[in-house]
Formats: sequence, C-alpha cells, structure tokens
Amino acid sequence: MIDQEAAENVGAGNPPSQKGEKNTMTDSIDIIDCATLDEFWETMSPIGTRFGRPHDRFIFRGQANSEWHLVPRVFRKSEIDKYKRGMMSTLRDHPGQFFFEWSLLHGFVKYCDAAGLAVPGDSMEFRAYFDQNSITNIHGITSSDWPQDRVVPLMGMAQHHGVPTRLLDWSSNPYVACYHAATTVVTERDRDDVSAQEKIALFALDLNTLSRISGLRHLVVPGSTSANLHAQAGSFLLVDNSGNRGEPFTPDVSVESKLGRHSSLLKKVTLPTMFAGELLLRCNRFGVSAASIFPGYDGVGKAVLESTRAWHFSHPN
Repeated sequence: MIDQEAAENVGAGNPPSQKGEKNTMTDSIDIIDCATLDEFWETMSPIGTRFGRPHDRFIFRGQANSEWHLVPRVFRKSEIDKYKRGMMSTLRDHPGQFFFEWSLLHGFVKYCDAAGLAVPGDSMEFRAYFDQNSITNIHGITSSDWPQDRVVPLMGMAQHHGVPTRLLDWSSNPYVACYHAATTVVTERDRDDVSAQEKIALFALDLNTLSRISGLRHLVVPGSTSANLHAQAGSFLLVDNSGNRGEPFTPDVSVESKLGRHSSLLKKVTLPTMFAGELLLRCNRFGVSAASIFPGYDGVGKAVLESTRAWHFSHPN
C-alpha cells in the first residue's frame, strides 16, 4: 500500500502550494455560501433539492481552500518546477510537456515491472505504442491526441499513487468529496491557525450538460484499475491543454477557464474552515472515512489518526 498522504485521490483538494491563487472566472461560478455545517450538509445532500433531483447527474470534488482553482496537478507550475528538471526543463512547448508527462508514466511502468505489479491496459501492443520512439513519432509534433484512451487507465492508476497527471479526480459521492476537503485541513492545520474568513469548498459539475463545454472530458475507467478508485466511486475529468511544436505550454490551466458562458454549470458550495473537524466526523458517521475509501490496513490506521485529529480540531482547548 502506498503512502496515502503522498497520493492525490478522488475529490482531493489542491496542495498548499496553490494557496492564495485565484481564478479570474470564479465570480461567474454559481457559488452557495453556507454559514453552518447543517446548512452545508443539506445543500450537498444527494437526496436534497439542489443535487438530488431524479435526472441530476453531478460529480463532486472537495478542496481545502475555496480560493484554489481546479488545476490538474501536472499543469501546476509548482509541480512542473519541482519535477521537470535538467534537459527536460528546456522543453517548454506543448510536445515538450507531453514528453515530460510521458516520462513520469514511463517511470511508473518501469518500477511496476521491477516490482512485479500489473500495469492497467497492458499488452504487447500497448508496450509497442508506449515505447519512446513510437510515442514521440505520434505525439512529438502536436499533443492534441494526448492522452489516447488506452493510456487513461495507466494514468489513473499512477495518479492514485502520487504521480502528477493531467487528470482531475472527482467522485459521484459528495460525502467522499467532503471527506477530502475536511481531512486536508484537519491533518495539516490546527484550529487556532484558522481564521473566520477561511472556507473549504465542494465543487459539483453537471454531467448532463458537460458536452456543451469544449476542452473537458469526463472519463470513467474500470473499477478494477484501482482499489481506491472503486471505493471512492471515482472518475476523472480530463482538462485539455494541448498544442503544436513551438507553441509555448501555458501552466495552471483550470477547469474554470474552459467554462466560458457555461460557467454556471459548475457549482461551488463553501463552508467556514472552522467546521472541518465536525464535517470529517459527520462523514465518518455516514460510513465515509479513510478506512472505507483506502481499502486495507493503511486506510484503517489513517482513519484512527484522522478521527482523533478531527475531534481535537472540533474541541480546541
């Protein structure tokens, strides 16, 4: 089992390096500010009036800071600066970004082979396609076809084990998204350090109207791809950020930047961060904890520590 704190999982919020960054599209998003935990819980309820109508199809993502925007991890400048080093750092166009992303996935495959672990979607044909010479010939002039569908299961598996990708994790279960928003706060901060103005956020995206939005694709991979994916009712949103050789790659491209006149299709429900501990404990009472969404002993141990932190966060001295 991996170090769960190092992995980016379904509905998880952006890391602290994104704190303070604001999206210029935020004002046009449908924002629901909740003042109490009960109000927040009722608003995000899957049987409530906002997200529980018979024909609704929403996916959810929780973030520990309502000012963070929805940027895939491998697009974040902080991640690029951290991992795209040496000669790789000189490849600043879109195909160069593709090659950086491929190199991370290629490394994941190499270490899976060394450890005797299965690679999702693996076959002789896939290995021939994923070879450096082959894949560079296919995507080295334009990254418009990256990633192909056959790469997505591998990309999803790698993402769930800490490798930055251009996928964003979402869940069809709003409680899972709430868990991720709350646990990030509870495990990394103390209640005394939280100001009254800070908020966490639950994002909801309407799949019924997603086809109207260019540059976003909802991807569902087999549940057997990852135990975490299955347990978290997870799926992915692929954010397009492609271009041709010689065109500079633009980091920090977000979901919000793709919405245009359809920005109201993305809902953001906020809650004062001071309620994060109570939110985590309430998710626990509804059966959503680290023990349920990270199957295995590591998840159980994580649940013990998180519940302890959540109680003390909710009852500061």
